[in-house]
Amino acid sequence: MKNAKDLCKKHAGKHYLLCMHVLGLMTQATTLKELEEVVVSATVVFSSPASHENVEKYFQNLQVLLTSTAPPVVKDIDTTEEDSVVESSATPFDDHFKKVIQQAPLDTQGEPNDYYCSTFIPKLLKHFLPQSVLWSGLLLGDLGRHGTGPVYGMLSKKYSRAAQNSTQNYTKDNKTQGIMEKSQWDL
Repeated sequence: MKNAKDLCKKHAGKHYLLCMHVLGLMTQATTLKELEEVVVSATVVFSSPASHENVEKYFQNLQVLLTSTAPPVVKDIDTTEEDSVVESSATPFDDHFKKVIQQAPLDTQGEPNDYYCSTFIPKLLKHFLPQSVLWSGLLLGDLGRHGTGPVYGMLSKKYSRAAQNSTQNYTKDNKTQGIMEKSQWDL
C-alpha cells in the first residue's frame, strides 16, 4: 500500500486518513457496483469545490460504508522505491471509471468544501482505478455474481463444485500472505 500512502499524503494531505480509509473500502469491493459506489462518493466529496447537498449526502454514504464494513487486516511491510513503481497501460477500466467520475454530481455552489482535493481523484483515476480488478475483491469468490448469462452460470457451477471439495479448497479462507504459494513453488 506504499503507492496508496504516497497518493494520499501528496494529493490529500489534510485528509490523509479519510483517503486511506476510502481506498480500504475500494479494496473490499467484490462487485463493480460496490466499487463504483465508493468511487462516485469519493469523487463528489473530494472533487466538489463547494459544499452543499451532494457533498453532505455522499460523505454520509462514505461514513455508512466505512462503519458497516469490517476493517481489512493488512500488515505494513517495508518496500523499496522499485516496489512502488508501476508501469501501466490502458485497460477497459480506464474508460469505464472516466465515465463514472464524469457523471458524479459535483457541488459547484455553496460554501467552500473542506474536503476538496483537486488532484486526488484524477491521480486515483490515472494510477489506481485502471488496475482495480487486481487489488480489489472483484475476482475473489463466485464470479457468477457478476452477471446472469450462460457463462456466469457455468462459473457459478464450477465454484459450487470446488466449494464441496474437502482438500485444498480455495473457496474458503482464500486470504494468504503469499508465503504458502512460494513454498509450494519451491517443492
